[in-house]
Amino acid sequence: MSKNVSRRHFLHTAARVAAVPVAAATLGALPIRAARAAATQPLKKIRVMDVPKRWIGYELLFLADHQGYFAEQGLALELVSLPIDQYTVAIASGVTDFALSADYIYLDNVRAKGLVVKEVVNSAPFIDPAAAGDGLFVRADSPIRAPQDLRGKRIGMRSVTFSSAWFTLDYVGRAGLHQSDLQFLTIPDLQLEQVLQSGAVDAVFAYGPIDAQLREHRGYRQLFQLSDLSGRKIQRGGTMVREDFISQHPDIVRGYVAAIAKAADYANQHQQDVVDLGVRLGRVDPAVAPWMYTKDGKGDYSVLRWPTHGLIDPADVAFWLQVAERQDVVPKGQLKVADLYTNALNPYQTKT
Repeated sequence: MSKNVSRRHFLHTAARVAAVPVAAATLGALPIRAARAAATQPLKKIRVMDVPKRWIGYELLFLADHQGYFAEQGLALELVSLPIDQYTVAIASGVTDFALSADYIYLDNVRAKGLVVKEVVNSAPFIDPAAAGDGLFVRADSPIRAPQDLRGKRIGMRSVTFSSAWFTLDYVGRAGLHQSDLQFLTIPDLQLEQVLQSGAVDAVFAYGPIDAQLREHRGYRQLFQLSDLSGRKIQRGGTMVREDFISQHPDIVRGYVAAIAKAADYANQHQQDVVDLGVRLGRVDPAVAPWMYTKDGKGDYSVLRWPTHGLIDPADVAFWLQVAERQDVVPKGQLKVADLYTNALNPYQTKT
């Protein structure tokens, strides 16, 4: 959502999206313990937006479903098929209950626009300098090598009102460049490589798995990845939920958080299993899989890590809020770190 969009327009759009029918899908055979749990009591549905082949940032969702962790909590996953541009209005309107892959900086934006949400569990992998990650790419033969070289250049990205724009602006800001010094163009993910190769744009911001495809295809050079902004291993975000939904359905949210927390701890010990699940579900191309998490494509998935128990680190939330304020995504001082997250629903919060 653009920071120029009014709250009235936001809520009007949300009301229209509420009329979109919900499509359910069940992925993977549940373990026996999950089947037994389902037989003893009716499961409460949890609705999550889905787009074709979605995997990055959703790993723990599908792992929790496949391992039966949701069923253990009396929950059943229901996927809602919607275009990616309906991501925020779907959660605002109640078409979905949980919004995964919510970067903290994006949460800052929608919270400042009047959508009262919080992140309840960190369901995304760490941003880690040792691992591969999202970021800005140019062709290998491009003369662009530093942020100052992007002055006057055309940059393609999924949306000019998503996190990619603010990440890019923070990168070029190191050279004193501003949005007026660049030209951002909205390009669908599947066309990013084509337009970059053709010269229609000078650079592209690529999320996974497009960034992995660019590394695997070679012929491209990554100018920066997200860990360059922080200079350290850092959380990027996770799952956001409306505060009124938390108040009305605390048992559902607690169950969701507990299942994701358990999945995070399993994933940190079984990284290969996580990747293999993505391949089995048809959401990960086995040829691209090694490049999704590793820079050299050798598939050493030990670099793939999630926050222990899915617990949210307030220092990391604060870092991204500072970036949001620096890029005028939100006015300085409007939001406090405590407004943006809670660990209170996580069963492990007092056990670390």
